[in-house]
Amino acid sequence: MDSEKKTEKIVGYVLLALGLILIIIPAILAIITFMSQSQIPQFVQIPEGASDFVKAMAIFSNVCVFFFIFIVIVWAGSIITSRGIAIIKETKLKLVSKSLKEAVETAEKVKES
Repeated sequence: MDSEKKTEKIVGYVLLALGLILIIIPAILAIITFMSQSQIPQFVQIPEGASDFVKAMAIFSNVCVFFFIFIVIVWAGSIITSRGIAIIKETKLKLVSKSLKEAVETAEKVKES
């Protein structure tokens, strides 16, 4: 295995690991947020003296924005993971095709002699 293919394989595994981290961490943070009943960050401020409906909508909006951020991070992680898997598969396919070419060349040399 030459240096270029080894580098491609390492990059593929690094992308795979990075993508998995970006998928797992938001899931853990979401579970921790729900289990600990901690307060979600206030992206939409609750107005002073507002009715109960407005307060409920502001809280709901904060929850939606908070988890939308998690969804975007997980989506990015899935794309990075799929790129890593594609690089790893491509490297393996290159190695297999190279060994098949060598086998065909060897078979042709045996036929000639």
